Amino acid sequence: MRQVRFGVIGAGFMGRLHAEIGYHSPYAHFVCVADTDRALAQSLADKFQAKAYGDYAEMLKAEDLEAVIICTPETHHVDPVLQAAERKLHIFLEKPLARTLEEADTILEACQKANVRLMIGYILRFEPTYVKVKEALETGALGRFLSAYARRNTPVQEARRLGGRTSVTNYIAVHDIDLILWYHPKKVVRVIGKALRGKVQRELGTWDYSWGLFEFEDGALGIVETGWGYPERWLAWREPSSWGGFGDVCMNVIGEEGVVNINLVPMDIYAVDAEAWKMPETRHWPKIYGRTAGALKLQLEHFFECVLADKEPIVSGQDGRRSLEVACAIEKSIMEGGEIILPL
Repeated sequence: MRQVRFGVIGAGFMGRLHAEIGYHSPYAHFVCVADTDRALAQSLADKFQAKAYGDYAEMLKAEDLEAVIICTPETHHVDPVLQAAERKLHIFLEKPLARTLEEADTILEACQKANVRLMIGYILRFEPTYVKVKEALETGALGRFLSAYARRNTPVQEARRLGGRTSVTNYIAVHDIDLILWYHPKKVVRVIGKALRGKVQRELGTWDYSWGLFEFEDGALGIVETGWGYPERWLAWREPSSWGGFGDVCMNVIGEEGVVNINLVPMDIYAVDAEAWKMPETRHWPKIYGRTAGALKLQLEHFFECVLADKEPIVSGQDGRRSLEVACAIEKSIMEGGEIILPL
């Protein structure tokens, strides 16, 4: 079987997960990793018999690759994409696509000009419960789509990890915005955003929670509640160490003929012992027999399959732009007040 020779740019949390999945995948061969923290890149390379670089430009010039996985902060998406596209490499880019629509368009134009595949890392399209909602809508079981409400709130540790570099709207809300746009592929015509400001605002300078309401051209509504101000105790446990935690997550879709609900608190199991109540993450990137599984594995294998078969990914660059535009409109409404008319 031919394997996709790929490199990873960014050896942080997501980069390490992608590298591990790719290393074990029969569809791919993990060749190299680059990170400005050379020691971090080396530790990842040593673990999976790859080569480490401190400069991604050097890596892209030196290595014979077919694809690259970019897991840098969204503040550093444009240049790695441009350099990868120039070398005709297919690109998996972690969400969000960019910080602004101008940056997004630069990325999309470069990939189109180079005729390379661009897939955006919207992992929820590979999480079975969300896919089942899509299936129900496509079969007509719910009737005409009327509304979707999503909640995705996390503890304050996530805000502190990001250090104020971006808003919770652009970093987290884009996941559920993408889902709702996927569920109801109509034009969004107007957006209203509101923010709640508390300890995250005081500490890091960005709002704690945002609410976004967007109206489609047919009158249907999408509502997204997102935050990173929950108490630290939400993820208080330490053991079992493999029981990584998650946030407060739900999705409610109302159709003219039916309703469907997802509630992932807990995802599958909950436990309590002398240490704490525990609600482990079991769906997105759980460790199973020492390997990362779940939706993240399905997502990356889909990317490799698209490269091998020369087909369009389920999540395209244009999908990434659409969700980014709604997120930017929510931010704009928060900052300026009032409703925002799309397109921006």
